[in-house]
Amino acid sequence: MTDAATWRPAKYKAEAPKTGVTLDGGVFQEAMQNNIQYLLNSYTTDDLLRQFYERTGKIKNFKPTGSQVFWEEDLAGSNAGRFLMGAGNTIRWIDDPELRRRVNVVVDGIEECRQPNGYIMAYPEDTIFYSERAAYTRAWLTHGLLEAAYGGNPKALPMLRGYYDWFNQQSFLPDMLRGAIQGGQGMVANTRMCTSPMGKPADAQVIQRYYQEDGWLEGLAKEEKEQVWQYPYDRPHCYLLTNLEAYLDMYLATGDVRYRDAVLGAWELYRAHWQQAGGSISIIEFEKDPPNSNYLHQKLGELCGSSFWVFLSQRFQLLNPDEERYATEIEKSIYNVGMANPDGGVGLRYHTVMEGKKEKSTHENTCCEGQGTRLLGTLPEHIYSIAPDGIYVNLYEPSTIRWQQAGQPMELKLKTRFPYDTHVSAAVKVSAPTQANLRIRVPSWAAKEMAVSVNGKVAGSGKPGTYLAVNRQWSDGDVIEFVLPAEIRVRRYNGDDQITGKKRYSVEYGPILLAAVGSTAANLTVDKGHEAEHLANHLEPVDGSPLHFTVRGNDGQKFVPYWKISEEEFTCYPQVTAMA
Repeated sequence: MTDAATWRPAKYKAEAPKTGVTLDGGVFQEAMQNNIQYLLNSYTTDDLLRQFYERTGKIKNFKPTGSQVFWEEDLAGSNAGRFLMGAGNTIRWIDDPELRRRVNVVVDGIEECRQPNGYIMAYPEDTIFYSERAAYTRAWLTHGLLEAAYGGNPKALPMLRGYYDWFNQQSFLPDMLRGAIQGGQGMVANTRMCTSPMGKPADAQVIQRYYQEDGWLEGLAKEEKEQVWQYPYDRPHCYLLTNLEAYLDMYLATGDVRYRDAVLGAWELYRAHWQQAGGSISIIEFEKDPPNSNYLHQKLGELCGSSFWVFLSQRFQLLNPDEERYATEIEKSIYNVGMANPDGGVGLRYHTVMEGKKEKSTHENTCCEGQGTRLLGTLPEHIYSIAPDGIYVNLYEPSTIRWQQAGQPMELKLKTRFPYDTHVSAAVKVSAPTQANLRIRVPSWAAKEMAVSVNGKVAGSGKPGTYLAVNRQWSDGDVIEFVLPAEIRVRRYNGDDQITGKKRYSVEYGPILLAAVGSTAANLTVDKGHEAEHLANHLEPVDGSPLHFTVRGNDGQKFVPYWKISEEEFTCYPQVTAMA
């Protein structure tokens, strides 16, 4: 454990907005409205608070049945965390009165059950090692109360502070990492508390003293693959990503580059060896997933894993905002997993299935429902990042951001129908001419350089995988315009589920994963004398149906956005051969 007096905290070069972004239609807004419907229709506030009241003796002799035994009882209190994660994030952007009321009711109920020593969990103190309560459940309620605080609830953060003042001194801490099931999941609870407005050095020092694994850090920094898929002290799990989130928080708190180097090594490993088409993170507990195996018939790609991937990549993005690759990872995870796994406002799917049929959605307190609703609640904060000298435009959603630039109010209104249309315009609103650096992302998937104009005149051109900086004095009514150079891209499948004599391919349009739909869509042909890689040249847009494509020479076959798939049979890796 290091002395906090020696710490030299690392600083983000940009900040994710906590408020100040309004969605103006578009697919993000639709996804968030569906998420609100799910949150309001899934559980009552009495349901969410029941285990807290059971601990205080106000409710007795409840007998759970079915899946409740694990998701509700073993993980007592995580359901309240699930709701607060999704709802607390959502009300930062969308002022839904009923959602806000329920957030306040749940926080008030937890406060009502708080013990004099600051203890707030739903399970009794002496059951912390039962099931995954020490890590999973504690982290969820911590996340939830933090999001409620950032959503405007004044009680949540002081209540958490009181709890961690109690927790950080407990005698059971030496046994937490190895004595609790998946104990490392609890790291992120402490580090998020540490980096909150009421954080203390003790929150991070608990991690240094009881959780830190120097050997694992060293192996990750060297990009040793076995450190991920054969994690030496517990089973591999997508929740290892939360350990990485915590270590990057430790870098922010202490400035120790060992943490940063280890997490960057891990990030590179996941990106290179455990991503399916569209970006879903494939590694999962109970399933073998060697590097680059990319199995198509195992239940891989948990929604929660891709949610963690977004939050981890976001930390790197804010540390290094000019590195476009982090925005790329966030973008494809949102479109191809975060928005693909919900079933409207009914429920959320657990796995990101690559072919066959998608799973039926669940409507209970699963890990993926919790982290999925949390991710959906944060969507607006990923569109922009705010820097001292201006902003970054990371994603292309119809939205408006308002911020203070050098003490002056400034507004940027982004108009687009992306991903259905690639034209983007942005209008500037200022009360007086204001100097600001507006950095426009030129995606790595762009087919060519992207020109950006201001008031009809070319202001610059950016290469794929960069940000184009437009640094000038902005006047009220200035208009920025550009066209995103999206195209069809075909990638050969190189995983272990090969079919003898066949080549399989994934298809993307910009960041959007496409799926071949229909029972016979798994077999496509290209023109005689062509290689299978020419599939892109055979896709033809369907008039009036953006992002829908027919396949020339393959009657009845079509490609549609994966996130739009519901009940249809499909494959994200059709077999392609040349006609004889």
